[in-house]
This record gives sequence, C-alpha cells and structure tokens, in this order.
Amino acid sequence: MGLFSFKKKKPIIGLTLSGGGMRGIAHIAVLKALEEYDLKPQIISGTSAGSIVAAFYSIGTSPDEMMEIVKKTTFFSRSYLKLSKNGIFSSKFILKLLMDYFPEDDFKVLKIPVYVAATEMTHGIVDFFSEGELFGPLLASSSVPFVLPPVRMGEKVYVDGGVLDNLPIEPIIDKCDFLIGSHVNSISYDGLENMSLMKEFDRILHLAIAKSVYSKAQSCDIFLDPPKMTKFSLFNKKFLDVMFSEVYEYTCKELEEKGYSKL
Repeated sequence: MGLFSFKKKKPIIGLTLSGGGMRGIAHIAVLKALEEYDLKPQIISGTSAGSIVAAFYSIGTSPDEMMEIVKKTTFFSRSYLKLSKNGIFSSKFILKLLMDYFPEDDFKVLKIPVYVAATEMTHGIVDFFSEGELFGPLLASSSVPFVLPPVRMGEKVYVDGGVLDNLPIEPIIDKCDFLIGSHVNSISYDGLENMSLMKEFDRILHLAIAKSVYSKAQSCDIFLDPPKMTKFSLFNKKFLDVMFSEVYEYTCKELEEKGYSKL
C-alpha cells in the first residue's frame, strides 16, 4: 500500500464589503493588498457599492482593471439627473456599466460565490441574493434612498442594502473559516462647518448605521476600517487616486501588523 502525503487544506477566506457610494472604490485598494498578502477571498458578500465591486472581482476583473474601468466611467453626472419623486439621479449609469462588462445577467457568470444585500422596504428586512438574475439585485442593493430610485423585483420593492445592513457578514460567516470585513465609511470629524446638503445627508446616514457595523466588526478575523473616509465624497471621484493610495497603504500596514507578509 502506497504512502500518501496530504497537504493541509487552506482555510476558506470570506470577505464582506460595505456600501459607501463612490467610496466603494476603496474596496478595490483592499482587494489589491489582500491578493499581495495571499489573502484572496473565495466567497464574498457585499452591499451597495461593495456588491458591485464584489461582482466585478468575481467575474475575474483584477483590481488594476477595475481602477481603469472606474477612471473611464461616468457615474453621478448631470446627464443622469432626473429630480423625480423617487430620486435625484436615474440608475441607468449603473445598468450600463453592468451591461458593458458582464457577459450575462445571471449570478452563474460569477466565478466566486457572491451574496448581495438589499433592503426590502415593505417588511423592513434584508434579503440576500446569490442566484438567478444579477443586475436587479445589484441595482437594488445600490439604490441610495432619495438619490437613486427604489427597485421593484416581483412583488417587492428594494433600496440600498446599507440602510439596514452595511456590513452583511450573515450569509457567509458560516461558509468560511476566516472572515475579513472592509468598511469604507469611518467618520471624519474635520470640516464640519459649511457642510453641503449632500455632505450632511452622508453624515446623518452613516451616523445612523455605524453602531450595527461596529458591533458586527467583532465577528471578523480582520476588520479594515481606514480612517476619516467621509472626507471623500459619496457621489464623485474627485480624489480617487488619493483615496486608493491611502487605503492601499493602510491595508498593507494593518496586514503587516497582524503578521502577514507580501508574496
């Protein structure tokens, strides 16, 4: 009878990505660092912008490729302004982005399992999507109240998953051995005078949901929470490169301090 050598099974790494509008771009910096430190996720959950980043990553788009897409894509532009009773902007720019880069409107095109969180308005609960049509759940998960219109799927109406669950660890916590949380909305206490209406909205929203995020952070093996993120806008990519660089450096430093080293 031959001798068999069994390799120790690598732990399944799960990653949860918070919402954060245009700050969701910071998750791309986190993914770049995680890959470099051999912490590539095998299962991902996300809400709002985090769910879109998760879906792009899951079809095989590298962090560098994602940044190229972000740089050449127009997001909250005036051409998408509609100022209706359901939202300031049309969500057509998100749909166009998905149609341009995804081969099919179906979860089955994803190479890594992804769970998308969206807030179901009628009963005030969070639903998680992981199969069937892909674009509807991603649009629903990203529909920031008053900014983008709610999304109807079947009999239900959905808005941004972050309203009730901005760190949706629930669908993957029992499916992985090691859980990483990435949160991109830490509150900056600088520059509170002369706040714009959008800045005020951003701050109120994230003050309201911060408690639930930080209580769930304790369930993560690594919780990444780069500081003063609300200094970056929810709605424009003006300081895109600065944010990416700061979050990448922050993530590398956190991983080094936890004993991980670059490949």
